[in-house]
Amino acid sequence: MPITNNLNAFLGAAMLGVISAAGMFLVEHYRQERRRYEMAKDMARMDKELSIVKKDLQDLMNKKRERTLKSRKSRKANSIISSSTNDDYLSASNMDSSDLEFYDVSEDELDNNSTVNLDSVLADIDRKSNEEVVEELNSCLVKLQDLCLEHPGNAELLWRIGKCHYKLLEKSEDKEFIQQQLKKGLDACTKALELAPDSGDAHKWTAILIGARSDYVPMKERIADSHLFKLHVDMALRHLPNDSTLHHMLGRFSYEVAGLKWYERKVASTLFATPPNATFEEALEHFMECEKLSNHDWKENKLFVAKCKVAQGEYKEAVTWLDEAKACKQGDCMDDKIDKEVNALLAKYNSYR
Repeated sequence: MPITNNLNAFLGAAMLGVISAAGMFLVEHYRQERRRYEMAKDMARMDKELSIVKKDLQDLMNKKRERTLKSRKSRKANSIISSSTNDDYLSASNMDSSDLEFYDVSEDELDNNSTVNLDSVLADIDRKSNEEVVEELNSCLVKLQDLCLEHPGNAELLWRIGKCHYKLLEKSEDKEFIQQQLKKGLDACTKALELAPDSGDAHKWTAILIGARSDYVPMKERIADSHLFKLHVDMALRHLPNDSTLHHMLGRFSYEVAGLKWYERKVASTLFATPPNATFEEALEHFMECEKLSNHDWKENKLFVAKCKVAQGEYKEAVTWLDEAKACKQGDCMDDKIDKEVNALLAKYNSYR
């Protein structure tokens, strides 16, 4: 057979093989596509059914939670209003859990879900309260008070209420308003400590509020408050050892005690068997620890480092810290007040550069 014929025969056979293979491929591809299509339909149907089941379950959980809240409120009302009859609250306390048996939704699961939701709400409150906007602070305060009705006896809510009252008084110059916020804040923190004596945050905000109160009480009470302040700061530091604010507070306490006038020390000795005692060296240690732990440049802390250096006669180092303090901008109402003190000290010790 001529070569050309052999070649044509080979090409013809090859083409038939290719066509046959292509046909088989197309058939198999069609079958696979068909199977994928059917599987996709099944998956979509199952997903839809699962969504319905999830929605039904969530509805049942919400109903159960509502009934639980109604039951709690009714029991609380029964304990307060003695003239009310059990029939008045029967619909709230008569809970039927049989409708949840199929899904096996327990009280523990509901409580866990409630805890997760509360944690999320508290995280949002913490974020907003730290922004220190008056409107947000008032909103946080209202939210916390509402949460106290849903979660009575919760120390985490109470110390945050104290914190909000403190943040609000910081924004005001009205003495009457400030004193009202101090009282409300301290009342909330005191209740928090009754419920959770080991709460570092409750001790922390109690100390902060006591410290803020010192400007509005006589000297004798102020010195008595200093003892309480130190007690709560020490307790807070046991549980929050890396809290820069607490180290700053303890530094402030040590600085103030170290700088007490002779007659203030005399009053302190009549109030306490062992009057508070501290040195500027101890104060400086706490301010430096605050510098190490703080996640931002703290203008006021740098000022107090400088003031400790002045008290120790280290004027050149004091000027360096004053320069650092002046360069910091906190972006709040304290900037001008701190700058005024920084500038006064710089004018006095500038020659020691």
